[in-house]
Amino acid sequence: MTEKEITDLLQRYTAKQCTPAEINLVESWYNSMNYDHPVNAEEFESIKRLSWDALNPQLRKQRSFYPYAAIFWGLLFLSIATYFIFQNYTTKDSSRITTKIQPVGYRAMLLIGSKDSVDLNALQVGKTVNARGIWIKKLDNGTIAYEMQSIDKNTNTLNKLIVPRGGQFKIRLADSSLVFVNSESELEFPSQFEGNERRIKMVGEGYFEVAKNKQKPFIVESNEQQVTVLGTKFNIHAYRNEKNITTTLIEGKVRVSSPQGQAILQPGDQAIYNGHGIQVSLAKNTTALTWKDDIFVFDSETLGNIMQQLSRWYNIEVQFANKDIGQIRFTGSISKHRDIDQVLHLLEITGKVKFTIDNKKIYVKTN
Repeated sequence: MTEKEITDLLQRYTAKQCTPAEINLVESWYNSMNYDHPVNAEEFESIKRLSWDALNPQLRKQRSFYPYAAIFWGLLFLSIATYFIFQNYTTKDSSRITTKIQPVGYRAMLLIGSKDSVDLNALQVGKTVNARGIWIKKLDNGTIAYEMQSIDKNTNTLNKLIVPRGGQFKIRLADSSLVFVNSESELEFPSQFEGNERRIKMVGEGYFEVAKNKQKPFIVESNEQQVTVLGTKFNIHAYRNEKNITTTLIEGKVRVSSPQGQAILQPGDQAIYNGHGIQVSLAKNTTALTWKDDIFVFDSETLGNIMQQLSRWYNIEVQFANKDIGQIRFTGSISKHRDIDQVLHLLEITGKVKFTIDNKKIYVKTN
């Protein structure tokens, strides 16, 4: 099916204008997506209703609806397109795979001050550790929370959450702000926020749900960029080996600052800082928001960027036969908990590229 055909099908389904065969097709996809997708059926239907309303020409003028509509319809189109692809190519040969490489999952190390460290994988769910007067509780696999009983300057230390390649983790800070930390990333923060601001540092990628506090703005430093908020939801992509820092705002309002100037973001805006200035535009795809929900979404993404994401999540090395291969673009989505051979198969069935796996190295060439 073409993009237009899929879009028309989804619109007819939402408007209850599909034939029985078309209804069966969409609902078969829906049932298959629920297997991997983190959103349950009730939430899915709620988002669908909100998103369809937001796409109404009159309501689209209200910017607050935009991010949710974009997220839902982006995932909807990409997931159903991927489902159709797999339905058509399930008999394809996958003999090129010689080694199964699985994602590692929730891994992180917590450094407390300059001396103490906690291996968060070894900490059992529900257990609390007391490190230098700081109470740290593991809420579930992949989530910890700082629980300060009282404000004590003697126990306030600088901490660092280090998430390695192949890992992912969540942390609830002392002010109740929640931060999702992606693979190969570091979050530096104090045990408790003193003074008139809440300042942290981010290297890599993080999704922030900031607790509101008008008296204490929340500030995220990433290299030369600074994001200032009061209470909001946003994503920062700021890896050391990438020249751009990308900030995507979901809810609220933020100020993005750099030595060259600043910009105010509204919901649905995306700011890119390239070391020379800040460029702001509407976010064109949903890929900045899906990593935290355990799903890969590629919306006309270059193979170079795709393989960079895969290398971080599966802790692998990637080698291209030539640099032009990295500019080929792909669209699709798949759960991050799949073996890497299933992800590569999704790319291979387009007929554009071929992969060879040798231990933890992946070689890419054109077909």
